[in-house]
Parts: sequence; structure tokens; C-alpha cells
Amino acid sequence: MNDDPHPRRASSGALPSDVNMDSKQVFEALGEPDAWKGEPHRWSDAMAAYPAEKPPFLDTSSFEAKCRESSLPAQRVPLLAALAAEIEQDPALLAFAWYLHWRVWIALDSPGEWNMPTLKPRLGDRAGLFYLLLALEVPGRLAAHYRTLGYPPEIVTETASKVAWNEAEYIAGTGRPGLYDSQLRWFNTAVTDHLVQLGRLVFDLHFCWSEEVVIFRRDSDGAVIALAGNEMRVTGDGLFLDWEAPSGPDWTTTLEESPSAFTGYPAHPAGRIIRQKVRLRRPEWRKALHMTGVGTTDDATLYMHIPFGGGLSWGKVRDSLIRASAFFREYHPDKPIKLVQMCTWFLDPRVPAILGPDSNPAKFQRACYLVPEPPEPHLMGKMVFQREIPGTPPDELPARTSVQRAIIDFLKRGGSWHGGRMFILGEDMADPREGRYLEGFAALSREFGLEGDR
Repeated sequence: MNDDPHPRRASSGALPSDVNMDSKQVFEALGEPDAWKGEPHRWSDAMAAYPAEKPPFLDTSSFEAKCRESSLPAQRVPLLAALAAEIEQDPALLAFAWYLHWRVWIALDSPGEWNMPTLKPRLGDRAGLFYLLLALEVPGRLAAHYRTLGYPPEIVTETASKVAWNEAEYIAGTGRPGLYDSQLRWFNTAVTDHLVQLGRLVFDLHFCWSEEVVIFRRDSDGAVIALAGNEMRVTGDGLFLDWEAPSGPDWTTTLEESPSAFTGYPAHPAGRIIRQKVRLRRPEWRKALHMTGVGTTDDATLYMHIPFGGGLSWGKVRDSLIRASAFFREYHPDKPIKLVQMCTWFLDPRVPAILGPDSNPAKFQRACYLVPEPPEPHLMGKMVFQREIPGTPPDELPARTSVQRAIIDFLKRGGSWHGGRMFILGEDMADPREGRYLEGFAALSREFGLEGDR
């Protein structure tokens, strides 16, 4: 008698007829019927495209090379090979694996609904290995994509190492090898966009900028100042609030444009809005980016990502910025980079006080023009503690590192994390340095008669 609720059936490549390729049946067979909320995005298209032979991503003979090219340790090969054999014999796992493979790597369609079963009832602690196996496609798909862009082949391995960086994040959060399902989805970006890892940092070519702040440039001396966008809610400490936040001791910004000037509230490069208006005369001052819609610009920008782990020394950051400046100038000469930007947890302007002025995040902040961002505590929770912060008592958070302990102490004192945003202008990327925007703003403060930092 077979007591296995998910009996394995031999597969010769084509999906066995008893699965019926029905998503509801697949979710039930995976032990997660409640996860089924209707047919997943493009499920039928994926099933119609199922190959006559065994899907190539289950070819275990390629795993050793793929792990090496993804900077994964050799110890992953037998684990992934065993899982591949199990998937091949399990119709539900096979259907679901093909669906994700087709959607992310063949249809190149990661946007849209992404509600995935946890796979824990079926795979237990090996659920993350399922997504890691599917991510072994990264080096090959990346090499093909880079050839179409004319990028040099030597950066394939550098960018493909993001698989290993992401696995390190998963291990930190779970104690097991693997990936989160959202990380597999993110890799679709690598083979559809202009994304490269250059040293410590990853850069993605975009045409976007948040209009929560507007950047201005004075051509006569290169002075830079950012003004808060119109109708932004600001705390007494100069940080942005969500519009849904309860009313409190906050105030609202204005940004006025006239034929002769721009008038608004300046953002100090240390990341706070100053409650004192300045008037920027036209044409002496101009917008640094030409916005074409809400959050969109026809000027090229780079969005910067910092892979999990590996430290954040200013030397490594500086080297990556210099490499990125040269790389995009060489391979995209028709798209001059106007700025590099990033939004993340350690750009909260209170970081120097919490982690210390000599900490790597504090040094990073001093090299950027820091601007506020509406609070996003989940970013800090994910990156620092590998879990959600709201609803988790500080005493229950891991306190293994000095950063974790400092933030726990901040939360225990009633602190609420905001995060922040930064930018470095494109012309400054070739020679990034600490203090550039702070020093420039100090001169503008004297020019405009600003009374203080808030």
C-alpha cells in the first residue's frame, strides 16, 4: 500500500495526462489548495508550450558548469541534481517548474500577478532549492542577452554572481540553501533590461525619477539643489510621510513654477526638508531632468542595487561608480547618464547617529545627495533582519551583528524607520567623493540665507 499523498509517476518529458495541466489540480497536488486564487497569469500559454522532450533545465549534466558560472559552491550540485530527478517524476512539480521557467525565461514575462505557492508542504526546507534550480538559467540567458547589446563577455560571470549573492540573503533568512521566489522573478530583469554588475554594485539603465523631489542645476557654477515636490507631507524632523498616515505635527510643501522662477522648500543633502522657501531664478536655474510623465523622464538614469553581503566600503563603492561611468559612456554613447539613484534602508538620514558617523553607510551618504522618501520600514526589515519589521517586537529580532543591535536599540526607543533616496549626477560619477554636495549646499545656504538644517 502506498501512503504517499503525492505518488511519483514516470515522466518522459511530456506532462502526464493524469495531471490534466490544470492549475487548480496542480496546487492541490502540491498540498496548497488554498493558495489557488484562480488560474495563474498565463498558465494556459505555458502549458500549451510544453516541449515534447524533457525540459532542458532538468538536464543535470549541465549543473556543475551552471553552478560555477553563477558563483555557487560545488556542494549545491548534488542537492540540485536530486531535486531535478524528483521534479521529473512528480507531475505537479513538473508542471509548476515548467510554468515558471517558461514565464521568466522564455516568455520573459515576470510582470503581472505573482502569487506563488510556498512549496513547503511538498518540499519542506528544500522549497528554496526549487527556485535556485530554475535560476541556473541566469548565466546562459545573460550571455545571449549581452551579445545582443554588444556588452563584453567577461562581465557575464560578474553579473551572474548575483545568483550567489541572492542565495546568501536566503541563507541568512532561512539557514538553508536556495532562493526566494521573488528573487527568481527579479532575474527576469537581468535578461530584459540593461543591467550589469560592475564590482560591488549592480546598475540598471532606466528613464525614471521620483517627483517627490525635483533637482535643479545652475550652469554658471554647477551648483545643485533639490526642492521638495508639491504637496508632500513633512514631519517636524524634515522627513516625508505617507498621505495615509494619521494627522500629526506635520506640514505640507509647495513647489511653484512661474516664467521667472521656481519657488519651494529645499532638501538638505543630508536628507531632510528645510522649512524655509528659496527662489531659483530662471534661466539661471534649470531642472536637471526633463520629466515626461509621473515618475518618467526622457533622460537616462542608472538605478543602483547593492547585492546582499560583501560589505559596503567606500573604496568598493567608488570603484564601481567609476567603472559604471566609463561602461555606459562606452556602450550607450547615445544615452548620456544624467544621474545614478537608489532608494534603500540605509539612506535614512538618521543612520549616522544610529550606526555612527564612521560607519560605511554614513560614508556612503556623505558622497551622495540624500533626499527623503516616504517611510518603507519593510526594506530595512528584509535587508537587515530578513523578515518584516511591522508587528515584530524588537526583542524577537535577531541581534547577531552590531548593525542589528543598533537598530533594535533604536526601535526599542520608539523609533520608526523611513529609509531614503539618493542621487549622484552623471558628470560626478567619474570622480565620486565624500562631501561634494554637502559643501556645495553650505555655499547655497549662505547665498539664500537659510537659517539652519531644518
